[in-house]
Amino acid sequence: MARSDAPRAGQGIELNLLDAQGQPVPVDANCTPRIGANGRRVGTVWVGRPTAELKRAYHEMRAAHEALKRTQQQLLHSEKMASLGQLVAGVAHELNNPISFVLGNVHALRKYCDRLQTYVGALHAQASDEELQVLRQRLRIEHLMSDLPSLIQGTLEGAQRTADIVHGLKRFSAMDPEECKAVNLVEVIERAIHWVQKGRAVSVQVRWQPTQACSVMGSAGQLQQVMMNLLQNAFDALAQTPDPMVGVALVCTGDSERPTVRVSVRDNGPGIPPEHLLRIFDPFFTTKPVGAGTGLGLSISYGIVEQHGGRLSARNAEGGGAEFVLELPQAPLAGARA
Repeated sequence: MARSDAPRAGQGIELNLLDAQGQPVPVDANCTPRIGANGRRVGTVWVGRPTAELKRAYHEMRAAHEALKRTQQQLLHSEKMASLGQLVAGVAHELNNPISFVLGNVHALRKYCDRLQTYVGALHAQASDEELQVLRQRLRIEHLMSDLPSLIQGTLEGAQRTADIVHGLKRFSAMDPEECKAVNLVEVIERAIHWVQKGRAVSVQVRWQPTQACSVMGSAGQLQQVMMNLLQNAFDALAQTPDPMVGVALVCTGDSERPTVRVSVRDNGPGIPPEHLLRIFDPFFTTKPVGAGTGLGLSISYGIVEQHGGRLSARNAEGGGAEFVLELPQAPLAGARA
């Protein structure tokens, strides 16, 4: 009687055989039964292949992949430091204003303190009312007392402004690959415009109309780096125009198709040559002179956007100039169910 239920599937096993020198040889074997026309098993096909080279190659590939990930993270941090380095002059100017304001107020407070000490000394010496009145007028005590609150308030504001600048720089320079939370993209764009403008010797006109707050999920520091890279490229393109003073960078935000937030960075510069469009996001690709660019800014920005589940594209806009379009998933509304 024919057996139609004879096993037909093959089975894989791992063997440790010995070669001619008695050394172990790992072998990946597969045994598959051969079934005759009558449904009975008539034999077995046995196929074996050494796996030592395959396993070694796999481990080498895994090690190379880990090394590549570490190198990518180092490149990301290096590019952030390069971007930060371009802003040193602007940062110094930005810090100089509140620090100078605080110093000026402190010098005024020092003078006011000396006047108050003189007046309080007269009070302790029990000077007559007429002498105190003359002293109050000479030291301008009434003016001093009315001016003190504004001096103290201004000093506090200057100190807070300095602290905010330092905090913003620390946040931008920090490595936060694992940080993922709701980020107000409008604030990110405003900080990026502010810092890139401060890093330019010649100011560039930026048309940016802030919209209502729109939130995306991700890292504020990494997204700020993306926006700074896009703006830096737009500003560099405008510097190549015959009259850079008429150059304009246009930044727009909006919902492309919910739940996606769309950001467009456009300039009225010469645009992107067609032969460069397909390579614009390639690592180390740059059209800038040697020493003027690493060719990593757009490539790293592309990778950051992909890690955020978004998309970054480039094209030549109608009417001239280049346009970079950034699309990011919108953060879920507070209280919304997952």
